[in-house]
Amino acid sequence: MSDTIAHPPFTGIYNFRDIGRVVNTTSGKWLVREKLFYRAGRLDDASPSDNEKLISDLNLRTVIDLRTKSEHILQAQTHQARKNRYLATGVGLGTHSVLDEGPWETIRINFIGREFELNVLRQLKWWQMIWFLTLMLLQFRMAALRILGRNVLCPKGLLGLSKDSLRFCQAEIREALEVFTDVKRYPVLINCTQGKDRTGLVVMLVLFAIGVPIELVRADYSLSNEGLAPIRASMIEEVEAIGMDAAYTLAPPEAVDTVWNFLQEEYGGVDGYLDAIGFGEPKRHALQKILLEDLLL
Repeated sequence: MSDTIAHPPFTGIYNFRDIGRVVNTTSGKWLVREKLFYRAGRLDDASPSDNEKLISDLNLRTVIDLRTKSEHILQAQTHQARKNRYLATGVGLGTHSVLDEGPWETIRINFIGREFELNVLRQLKWWQMIWFLTLMLLQFRMAALRILGRNVLCPKGLLGLSKDSLRFCQAEIREALEVFTDVKRYPVLINCTQGKDRTGLVVMLVLFAIGVPIELVRADYSLSNEGLAPIRASMIEEVEAIGMDAAYTLAPPEAVDTVWNFLQEEYGGVDGYLDAIGFGEPKRHALQKILLEDLLL
């Protein structure tokens, strides 16, 4: 399955794949349209040749970016530091960033919205809350995030956070899903920092909504372990910096079963959940029509 991880190959984009191709290759038969629906980790480190592939090979029209304000701030700082270092020494990745160019539309959805944040804050002890607010007021944003990571997010683990996302990120999930109902936006690439958890959750829901069997959804999700292997060490550093542990960098296949079971137990199934968040049958039909039927774009 390695060729589905980087096709076409990239030098600075990780965890990339064509969802339709993965599903069809795994199943051994045509189930989902290919060259329409892509997933990846962040695009910030894409090279000029990567950028050209996104344009000429993928004909990309839309990028859905699920990262938070904090992540965008951190990446902007990192990119500026690289620019400064390159200008001073002539060594490094240069001043290029895929975010600076590209004919596609980028739709930014702050997946960790206000409802999710309030739920996390409510789980802090009173002294942790005071310390968190103090650090935020002093603009020590990353230090404040470590308080949330160590005391709330890490103890929940990936599976617990998946359930919380389904409960408290419903408006953001709906917004992301609705992009996929507009045929004019395709081909679409959805990404977050690692292209694993937030991206993985939305991809799961899209595939469940169009009737892809759970074993194929599980196969796609677990491919992130291979897709992120080259940058595993840096990922561990990143998550540990916000109070999480190395387990958060993995993509265990049981995460798909956790999501599926949660939807069955809490909402009576995928359709019940999607109805509850405002992604009703007409929108699901539009999604199915695009990804399952042989339309001309």
